[in-house]
Amino acid sequence: MSTPVNKVDDLINLGIGQPGPELLPAGLFHSVSVNASHLGYGDAAGDEGFRETLASWLSVEYGQTVLADQLMVTCGSSNGLDMICNQFARPGDTLLVEEPTYFIALKRFADQGLNVVAIPMDQEGVQPGALEEAIVQHNPALIYTIPTFQNPTGISQSSLRRQALVELVKRYQCPLITDDVYQCLYFEQRPAPPLACYDPEAPVLSIGSFSKILAPGLRLGWIQGGGALRLRLIDSPLLNSGGGLAPVTSALVEPIISGGQLSEHLFQLRQTLQVRRDCLHHCIETRLADRLQVNKPQGGYFLWASRTDGGKAIDGLAAAKKAGVAFLGGTLFGSSPQLATSIRLCFARYGVCDLERGCDRLVRALDQESR
Repeated sequence: MSTPVNKVDDLINLGIGQPGPELLPAGLFHSVSVNASHLGYGDAAGDEGFRETLASWLSVEYGQTVLADQLMVTCGSSNGLDMICNQFARPGDTLLVEEPTYFIALKRFADQGLNVVAIPMDQEGVQPGALEEAIVQHNPALIYTIPTFQNPTGISQSSLRRQALVELVKRYQCPLITDDVYQCLYFEQRPAPPLACYDPEAPVLSIGSFSKILAPGLRLGWIQGGGALRLRLIDSPLLNSGGGLAPVTSALVEPIISGGQLSEHLFQLRQTLQVRRDCLHHCIETRLADRLQVNKPQGGYFLWASRTDGGKAIDGLAAAKKAGVAFLGGTLFGSSPQLATSIRLCFARYGVCDLERGCDRLVRALDQESR
């Protein structure tokens, strides 16, 4: 779920949460095509053949069995999130989110008139005890979490933490939305499976997308979930009227999955992103260790850093832009005052040389600010 951006002049914008253009595999689409069966309305859940292919691929990728009947096709993760909110919440309802969390999701919740209540995180993600207290107090319509390589912190929930969250929402029968767009972008060790894989009777809906692992312009994703929640989504007026979503795009992507090209591309993508993560992390660790404390996520797109020199992120942003580099300040991702010292840096958009240049400019900007 990203906003469209263009590179402006020589600015190295580490705030952009998108893959670099050189990572988009246009060549994979040269030989794919569609036929007449893909040009109709199709099944409400999405093309059955595509869902079968996707389910088989996800089963291998997750190390857990995923069935086609647990999937529905969406026009990307933002579309999936909107569909869930429209079906399960109304303006004025309460939604629980971990803090910090994805700032575009916060904007979408605000646009839908939802009352957002923040739940604290630790190094394993959202805290179950605090979440349970909030469920009892607020009786929320929905809960939203990013379990794997979280945006913006890069934190991943452990298997035990995921199991605890699944048991919690099952006990209270409160639908849990898990934003799993980074699940497949691990560098060393495969993360624990998505929460939707733990208990088919639990009210969990997992949002997946090809935006981060193939190309954002496809506007293609999926929702994984079992039971009544998925059926309620499929029975929406939108799908009853217009049929399944993205039938043509599904037809173009299906042979790329079944032919093994997606897995090959993803293998190379992980390697590239790991090199870029290592580069930016090393630059910050060696050149800004006295001013920034930075994490080292095991996958995803982002580094999350906190200023240790007492300065606020917003104070350094103007100087950074003058120096030719940009980032996102922590207050975009929540309302806690503690976020004022934090910044999010994306390593996915640029190659090693640009990342090194960006770090040089960040050093220069912070030097100027301290004078």
